[in-house]
Amino acid sequence: MKARELLTAGFVLVATLLVWPLLGIPNRPVLVAGVPALALYLFAVWALVIAVLAWAALRGSGDDGP
Repeated sequence: MKARELLTAGFVLVATLLVWPLLGIPNRPVLVAGVPALALYLFAVWALVIAVLAWAALRGSGDDGP
């Protein structure tokens, strides 16, 4: 998979994870290890974004063509 395709797939994944119906699932008055579930979910999505971007940057560094 090319870096551009990976970034597009990552964008679609993040956009899907941040729509309201999925944000409503962890938006409960529940604490997980003392942290609100929504905050934990948002930090997990943020970490996933960083991981996908880092992976795309590493894979895209060897591409010569467009």
